[in-house]
Amino acid sequence: MIEAARTLAALLPADLAGRIEKHGYAVVDGFVPPDELRKAQAFVRGAVARNGGEYVGFSGHEDLGGTFLERLQADPAFVGLCRGIYQEGNGAPAPDVGFYQILRCLAGTQAKRHSMRFHYDSYVLTALIPIMMPSHGTKGNLIILPQTRPIRKFYGANLVDKILVDNRLSQVLFKYAYGRRWGRMVSLELKPGNLYFFWGYRSLHTNEPCDADEIRSTALFHFVDPHAQSSLKRMMRTPAEPSARA
Repeated sequence: MIEAARTLAALLPADLAGRIEKHGYAVVDGFVPPDELRKAQAFVRGAVARNGGEYVGFSGHEDLGGTFLERLQADPAFVGLCRGIYQEGNGAPAPDVGFYQILRCLAGTQAKRHSMRFHYDSYVLTALIPIMMPSHGTKGNLIILPQTRPIRKFYGANLVDKILVDNRLSQVLFKYAYGRRWGRMVSLELKPGNLYFFWGYRSLHTNEPCDADEIRSTALFHFVDPHAQSSLKRMMRTPAEPSARA
């Protein structure tokens, strides 16, 4: 990732954090070198094929076939940039934590079930790298309603937010707002190899579906859980993180 490291070295965290606040997201064009992107795309195609052409997901970095996705979470330039964006956006140094990493591969008949579910992430900053996007039909856009809540001081308040969002009536209203292209809602067409940042904890977001014969694959790096030390969260912890949908 030498080329990507040079790209990151030229970026200013304050500028990216400012773009996120102003536009709802920030983008680094052409972040992944073409050869590295092709290897990752081949890995995704193989994983989907082995699963019968249906949805498959990976948590962590250990089983990603020697692609750049195995190494990026430990890359000093990438880690430093995410820490800098967090600090600029939150006015405090980032805690010494790693990433919660997900690779999502939407395909087949299950793709629709994993789409259009508006949610908040459990982590403050989300870094997203599209690996593959649909070439026809719906584009699988990232939909963001930026900065709709603050970082909650207590996990209980965060839990109330999620209950208010994750119900049938709220989801219908959010989809209606998206269909009407409500002014604050961003529909972002993603380009493979770019790097996107947004405040996943503070922003409602989801993804458009893709056709059953297409693949929409995104790598997600979630950074800093503000409720990591909550005893209530530990008691309620479930194996699957809700932040794996973007």
